[in-house]
Amino acid sequence: MKRSYLPALAAFFLLAGAMATGCGDGVGPGGALVGGACATDGQCAQGSRCETGGDYPGGMCTVTCSRIGDCPGGTICTDKKVCMLTCTLTRDCRAGYACKGKKRVDKLAEALVCAKD
Repeated sequence: MKRSYLPALAAFFLLAGAMATGCGDGVGPGGALVGGACATDGQCAQGSRCETGGDYPGGMCTVTCSRIGDCPGGTICTDKKVCMLTCTLTRDCRAGYACKGKKRVDKLAEALVCAKD
């Protein structure tokens, strides 16, 4: 009796595709964990919250942090004790934000993050 490997192979490619696109990590200009726009905490991923106000145009989903290692990949803990998206260029950030140097939580250096334009 021959065994079909098609279902397992299909599942493998679906999972690989999801991982390659970053699905589920929620980090980026549209990320529900860190970086995405929001008006309320409910629009952000579990474990994340919505920061609003003048420093966060359109709101920003973020994670509270107290040291560099508290933040997910692609983000860094700033001196305001929130994880912010790291960037190289302003085009890495969403509208209303620019790639700027901000103090890290350890105050040893600055990091380029997506901050209010």
